Amino acid sequence: MLPVDDPDRHGLNRTNVDAVHAGDCWEAAKSGRCRPASRQQAIEALRQQVPPCIHCRPDTALGIFDY
Repeated sequence: MLPVDDPDRHGLNRTNVDAVHAGDCWEAAKSGRCRPASRQQAIEALRQQVPPCIHCRPDTALGIFDY
């Protein structure tokens, strides 16, 4: 299960979200470009075609299979 805050990784201009990660993802911690997002924000980002991290698969952890 994911923590309450799942990180979104943003692009260089900090307004573009370029990936959604699980709260314990090593890739998110390593990047230094992540900020917390609520569960609902993470789901909405995935539905808006923001790609999930290929390492931690937050879409699977959130139970989202059709987006």
